[in-house]
Amino acid sequence: MSRLPDAANAIVEDAKIIRYLLNAAHRKGGAKSAFFASFGFSGANWLQLKSALLNHPLTNEITSQTGSSHGEKYAVSCNLATPDGRNPCIVSVWIIQPPSNYPRFVTAYPSG
Repeated sequence: MSRLPDAANAIVEDAKIIRYLLNAAHRKGGAKSAFFASFGFSGANWLQLKSALLNHPLTNEITSQTGSSHGEKYAVSCNLATPDGRNPCIVSVWIIQPPSNYPRFVTAYPSG
């Protein structure tokens, strides 16, 4: 496979981290919050998760790619650098929506 196109310019919105992935009370993100917390991420250090997600497509390969009317969606897998150093395998999902060429973060979840 290959790397995410234009990964160096990828965008991760702060709200996706704070209000979704690290929000234990979020209906869909609650389980993800527990997962990321188990590796040392928290609301207090949310910028660490943002940085790790931005680096994820730079160090891992695309495992799937699908097109839709919304744009081109990519899944990137495996190791995510974590505060505790265990670096689990995750899937991060990105979308490139024309006219932009920059990949935008959609979600992340444990692989497998």
